Amino acid sequence: QETGPSMTDPFIGGTTGLTMDFIDGAPPAEVYDGGAFPFTAVVKLENIGETDVASGTATIKISGIDPTDFGTTGTSLSKATSEDLLGSKKGAEGNIIEGGILHLTFPSTGDFNYGSQLSGNIQFPFLANLCYKYATTSNTMLCIRENPLGTTESICNVNEAKHTFNSGAPIQVANFKETPRGNDKIAFTFDIIHRGTGKTFGQNTECDNTITNRDKVFVTVNTGIDGLDCTGLTEGTSSSGYIILYEGKRSVTCTQSIAGTSGDFEKV
Repeated sequence: QETGPSMTDPFIGGTTGLTMDFIDGAPPAEVYDGGAFPFTAVVKLENIGETDVASGTATIKISGIDPTDFGTTGTSLSKATSEDLLGSKKGAEGNIIEGGILHLTFPSTGDFNYGSQLSGNIQFPFLANLCYKYATTSNTMLCIRENPLGTTESICNVNEAKHTFNSGAPIQVANFKETPRGNDKIAFTFDIIHRGTGKTFGQNTECDNTITNRDKVFVTVNTGIDGLDCTGLTEGTSSSGYIILYEGKRSVTCTQSIAGTSGDFEKV
């Protein structure tokens, strides 16, 4: 007899990590020249996804203006978060606990103030770029059988597509498929897809936009069983490493030895 419910989604989900917005009026829509209108810009950061962003791992840089024209310096246009920005969470009763919110003020010292004289109305672009460290957690129930090639009825099926649960983040895991690979091995494939906004870069590169850093995602696969080997991962181990997304997508294939297991069961 089947006892107990199937796995329920432990995540809120979604394809958003951090969001940012300028606070209304900071910067103002219009200012005077000649040093007569000091002002600041305030960026609101909110963690919509489900990964905690540690203090100092998210940085905002203001661009589009010459800092000297506005009475400040280039270093004053960049600021890292000074406290943790907690992710959203699903509570024990299914309620949603909203993520953290921070406000960052620019310039980091003093005010913006356009000192020169202008002959007419001039529009300046005022752009905030956000670089932050984020992660996706993805859970799938893997079917482990003493004989993966067996045709007798069991608690689970080795040869089928599996449902995947993803935490809220721009990178998502999809199209998980498990297949038998012999009497003592199974295999599974899945896609890693960039479904959110923004761009992806290698870890600890501070979003440096060189070709060697672009479209990189670090992947770790964990079955809790020895004998896992994944192909397509570089700069890591047999079950972790980087992939490069092509047109926002990349497939990973893993082979799992089950020679040391006994019985039929499902494994996260």
